[in-house]
Amino acid sequence: MTHTQLHPAVFLLAAALWHPLCHGNSVVNLLVENDVFAGTDRNYTSGVMLNYVSGINEGPRRLRDLGITFPGIEPNDRMHVALSLGHEIYTPTNITAPELLEDDRPYAGHVFLGAGFVTENPDEIETWRLSLGLVGPGARAEVIQNNLHREIGSDEALGWDNQLKNEVVLSMAYEKKWLRLARAKTWDNSLEFDFLPHASAAVGTPLTYVGGGGMVRIGQGLEHDYGPPRVRPSLPVSQYFQRDGGYSWYFFVGLDVRFVAHNLFLDGNNFEDSHSVDREDFVADLQSGFVWNNRRFRLAYSMIYRSREFVQQDERDLFGSLSMSVHF
Repeated sequence: MTHTQLHPAVFLLAAALWHPLCHGNSVVNLLVENDVFAGTDRNYTSGVMLNYVSGINEGPRRLRDLGITFPGIEPNDRMHVALSLGHEIYTPTNITAPELLEDDRPYAGHVFLGAGFVTENPDEIETWRLSLGLVGPGARAEVIQNNLHREIGSDEALGWDNQLKNEVVLSMAYEKKWLRLARAKTWDNSLEFDFLPHASAAVGTPLTYVGGGGMVRIGQGLEHDYGPPRVRPSLPVSQYFQRDGGYSWYFFVGLDVRFVAHNLFLDGNNFEDSHSVDREDFVADLQSGFVWNNRRFRLAYSMIYRSREFVQQDERDLFGSLSMSVHF
């Protein structure tokens, strides 16, 4: 059989339907990001994602046997298929004003479906992800936000008539995290430390950027996972976690800096006239939190401090992220 060299992105959605490669040990992640954790209600105000990661162990070898090879993926790499369904809400700072606020960010909702590969070996983790979504009234962000606000007694957002228009969006993202740059233990092995540098990039109609940074962790059982799940753009995540070897826990602090060439949620619709603001070229996320797992369950909580995303923005963002992961 002739070997065919193909880009991993070609198979992102096809792999989502390739159920025969999935052999148990799957993980389901439920993630909620919201500025209510920080007592604010502005900018990136809500993100919810349900994520499935298969337990593939011999994916690369099976693909090679079929005559398909992937750049940079070795036959002994662990390989998973990941599926995501998510929703995001963006609002200006003053949600009680019904008129268009020209100096503040547009209202926008975003619903998306993502599929991708995750490959792991003792030295690095790589992730390829293709996402198809809808921005605009069809994402139903106005209904979701205002129904929730009524339930919790918060002000309704009155400016949704000014939101971005309906637009189908498509993007591809890549992340790489190095695992062995710096590791250490205390003399009695009671605590472990590591530093995980990373690089990331995305291209598409909603977001185009390149970024990099790193994470410092301290705890026990650090090899069980490599950072809590997040809605992108963010520090590279670890959707999968190991269930072998008992429980683990750690505190972490991470930094991600991105050069943003395009952001639909600030630049406005790609193909129609809409509200927009002057985007900042560089955006940084400072994230800190805690992760715990007991082999079958993983809980993670973190706070994210995000620098200004547009020139007219008065205050930097602060929001929280809470996730629960279950092994099946």
